Amino acid sequence: MSADREPNRRRARVTARARSAWPLIVVMTASVLGIVLWPYFTSNPNLGVQAKPRVRQLIYPTFGNPAIVESGSPLVIEFDPRDRRFDTPFLAVENCEVTARTSIDPVPVEMALPVRSVKPGTSTRWPEYAAVPETDRTICLVTVEVPGALPEDLYDLTVTARVVGGEETEDFQPHALQAVERYKDRFSFCQLTDIHVYGPECDYPSAHYHERSRRPNGINPTRDGAVYYQKTIDQVNVMKPDFCVFTGDYMFGQSYFLQDQGFPWKVTTEYEYEMLWFYEETLRLDVPVFLVMGNHEFFAEGDNAAREDWFENWRRLFGPVYHSFDYGSAHFLALNSQDWPLSQRVLTDYGVSIQSDKYKGQFLGNGDPWQPGVSPERVAAIDTTTLAGQLAWMRDDLAAHQSSSIRVVATHQDPWRKAGEGRMWASQGSDDQGFLGAIKTMIGFAGKYGNGNGRLAAVRLMAEYRVALEVSGHFHSDSVESFPWLGGGGQVLCVNTTCVQFNVDGLSRSYPGYRRIWIVGGTVESYNYKDPRWSYPSYAGVNVGGVTNLGRLTKPAFASVVEPDSGRARKVAWVVSNTLEKPLPAAFAKLPVPYLDDGYYYVARNGRLVQAHDDRERSPRSRVLIVRTDVPPRRTHMVEVEPSARPDERAPVGTVTIQGGAASTTSLSVVLDLRATDPGGSGLKDVMISNSSDFEDAAWQHCVASVPWTLADGPAGEREVYVKFRDWAMPPNVSDVVEVGVVYAPQ
Repeated sequence: MSADREPNRRRARVTARARSAWPLIVVMTASVLGIVLWPYFTSNPNLGVQAKPRVRQLIYPTFGNPAIVESGSPLVIEFDPRDRRFDTPFLAVENCEVTARTSIDPVPVEMALPVRSVKPGTSTRWPEYAAVPETDRTICLVTVEVPGALPEDLYDLTVTARVVGGEETEDFQPHALQAVERYKDRFSFCQLTDIHVYGPECDYPSAHYHERSRRPNGINPTRDGAVYYQKTIDQVNVMKPDFCVFTGDYMFGQSYFLQDQGFPWKVTTEYEYEMLWFYEETLRLDVPVFLVMGNHEFFAEGDNAAREDWFENWRRLFGPVYHSFDYGSAHFLALNSQDWPLSQRVLTDYGVSIQSDKYKGQFLGNGDPWQPGVSPERVAAIDTTTLAGQLAWMRDDLAAHQSSSIRVVATHQDPWRKAGEGRMWASQGSDDQGFLGAIKTMIGFAGKYGNGNGRLAAVRLMAEYRVALEVSGHFHSDSVESFPWLGGGGQVLCVNTTCVQFNVDGLSRSYPGYRRIWIVGGTVESYNYKDPRWSYPSYAGVNVGGVTNLGRLTKPAFASVVEPDSGRARKVAWVVSNTLEKPLPAAFAKLPVPYLDDGYYYVARNGRLVQAHDDRERSPRSRVLIVRTDVPPRRTHMVEVEPSARPDERAPVGTVTIQGGAASTTSLSVVLDLRATDPGGSGLKDVMISNSSDFEDAAWQHCVASVPWTLADGPAGEREVYVKFRDWAMPPNVSDVVEVGVVYAPQ
């Protein structure tokens, strides 16, 4: 061996040792930096949702707790200029203005909602804001009118007000108001659950990324987001149910506390990253949605991440953690089945999993202690008069709505399943099943996360107060059960629904999907895509009721395409390709088209033009057509929209009666019956109504057969109403003014 080779070998050994030490150096450096920087991150007020709240002053209606209101009816907006900081003095407001703007619209409609009153009061929409002796929970109640001229659509709301003695303040809520012409006796809603928005940045045992991409950042075109969720939303938008109910688990939340997500987010908590991503994706939905909390949204960070309590984060993003709402005479309760105290919701990093002490079902409030199963004796022994908290609110809310046509409960975890066993409450159960369950069992995590209270108390309240339907999620599978009402005469139908996400990317009996539930006259008409329990599949190729290789699914169950969609073409084709075994009744599309002239109008072949609005009232340039069509099962259906062959040159003619033609009325609130035809052929489109012959402050609104109306104020005597009609021609033909009178004779 030559002498000059030995130093080279020594250098090589030193280099190799140094090279092998690099991973350790990196880990040690990262650990030291983590120790040094952790106090900064966890105390940084820019971390988490606390710095990015979506619910501030406009606390009702909100994105997750919207209002569905008939045109011409009042809406009470709840406005809190203190940003829900009740330890500070109440602030009154004045000069309040409210504006509605269509949420998703190629040609947005924007309209002021007339403010009728502004007064202090207490919230009726946040049960948690019930009067507390030591805290002033006063807020501002802003009553507005939803004008009859406001087209039926989904709207963002903006409230501007001046604090008395202070500055002007403004707040905004997207997708907060759905204006409807009338509540339907037969209506539908879609239930989506267990959506679990995350991307490859989230890594945990059994994670997979089929039809998932990274969160869009506005720069990288390969970051496609939650593709599976987008495809589901697009289908719901075509179905156009009257509203949606989401029953929890919108994120994962248990993979990391803090992580650098790159531009533009940089370091975020997992809750902040995934929940704001879910929020952004859901803004694609053109249907009002009521959100229910799931177990993946209920944790708390303790001294980790941004030290946030996710209950409070829920309030910052969506609204109350439990509440109720109405669609016409139908009443719905949105419950929080993760009603655990803060100490049992704090996340701990165990290395292979980030987990809290509890995550199964519980309703706090002096309910029954955990015990599996059910018996008539145990249910009867529950004293509902001593209930407190959410259970007491549930009791009182149901009792106050016994005259509703139907009562429906939405909850993430079902207290009944299976056959009254309470599997979503039990510590032993689903969390020790499957691959992830095997890991939990091996390291001692399985079988200790539940056994919560209040299960049979909730069951009793549903049975005693005649709840007809309960919808839930959590198990990522379909199930339908029932139990009888205590007084007889009906049953509680328990419908558990599959997940929206891909549960696995291989063989499975469960599949990505959702439910469409129909209510008719206060009765549940249907809830299955396919009997006896199956949900609608979101993807084509699903073997409903059998086994499907989910990893091969990419094509949506049905798809909608508009060509061309530029808004500049006078001839447009709308194609719906339906692979489902069921039809799509009244499928929906918004089609922007150029405004025509010389009395021409648009016609739809194989479809129905039900409504339209223009970009402006004077000298319009474009029109948005609302089109409906019925799509048969397993068919590709085309609707063609094009200009009429000839113009409409004749004005509509019509008649009007007040209170069915009565000579007098004891109330200023009446119903106008409208009867009109359009001899020119384009069809009747709008009506304008006024109490004065000059139609001052009146506006055109979509024409329907009956319109609630308020006569001119004043003493007893003759009242006149003036009405005119217009058709679909461009520009429209306007009828002569129809004048109708009635005697106001108050008792």
